Amino acid sequence: MNNQVIFLLWISVGINILCFFIGGFIFLKKARYYYLFLKTLKFLNLQKSLHLDYPPYYWHKKSQYELLPQTESEIIMLGDSITDEGEWIELLGNIKVKNRGISGDTTERILYRLSTIIASQPKQIFLMIGINDLINSKKSVIEILESYQEILKEFQEKTPHTEIFIQSVLPVHNKIYIYWHDNKNIINLNLGLQKLAQKFNYKYVDLFSKLIDSENQLDVKYTVDGLHLNGHAYLVWKSVIEKYVATSEIQKS
Repeated sequence: MNNQVIFLLWISVGINILCFFIGGFIFLKKARYYYLFLKTLKFLNLQKSLHLDYPPYYWHKKSQYELLPQTESEIIMLGDSITDEGEWIELLGNIKVKNRGISGDTTERILYRLSTIIASQPKQIFLMIGINDLINSKKSVIEILESYQEILKEFQEKTPHTEIFIQSVLPVHNKIYIYWHDNKNIINLNLGLQKLAQKFNYKYVDLFSKLIDSENQLDVKYTVDGLHLNGHAYLVWKSVIEKYVATSEIQKS
């Protein structure tokens, strides 16, 4: 009888040891999966921090701009679709002008690709950005100005000899198409941009007042969709900034 009890006790101990190892194995396996899960979350957060939610067009254009040759005394037109759609070399008659607009860009997206823009230490940068922050990102004027200021800080610190032109955000026309936005917010944003221009000692260029109608909206003669510009509007834009655009050395010779 005693031998049977001892035998049963050894069996119980053996089963407990086996259960311990099996439980430990399962725990370690689960812990490994949990670790992998945490690594996955970390990777996803990293992906998010790398702004991979930006549209393909942004990445394609950014990649192209990174690979295009840099030249001396570049004049950069920087902004969103309104800049992107301009034929700037022909408009300004200057082969030093480079279009670095990307449709859909915001202040955040500009900031993320800014290193490519300033790598050549351009002679001049004409910046227009902010309308997509208002319409698509739904940021407040204060938030946009904070982001805009980060761009200007980068200019000041990393390309201090570049002449910077802060161009006003353009009005929209709210009775034509889908790009509705209160032009009062755009006016307030432009007032903030004027203050930033003074703070950083950059030139502010007022284009807003050149393209509005009597109701402070984008004049219908300059647009089809209420936001983007036709050829006549680009000619107005050109007439405002051409006096600031540096003349290329090739043109002088």
